Amino acid sequence: MPVDTFRITAVIEQLAREFATHSGESRRLVAMLVEIIVWRTVNGQPAEQITAFLNAHIAPGVREDFVAWVVSETGRRLNSVPGGGGR
Repeated sequence: MPVDTFRITAVIEQLAREFATHSGESRRLVAMLVEIIVWRTVNGQPAEQITAFLNAHIAPGVREDFVAWVVSETGRRLNSVPGGGGR
């Protein structure tokens, strides 16, 4: 299945904007984390594995509920993870 980079990028932007607005966190920081989570989701990694990776290498203390929300919303908005939805 081809990867629809445009759709994936749009979802990353939407999720980052929504979470930053809701949480008050820096949109730039949120966007970086969301991008990593979305791409790993598209590549078939579960929330637990993504959380462990982020905690070990990028953002110690990242909350699993945040990662699970991004994973869930990614699946819902792209409708067909992995691959990001074909046309």
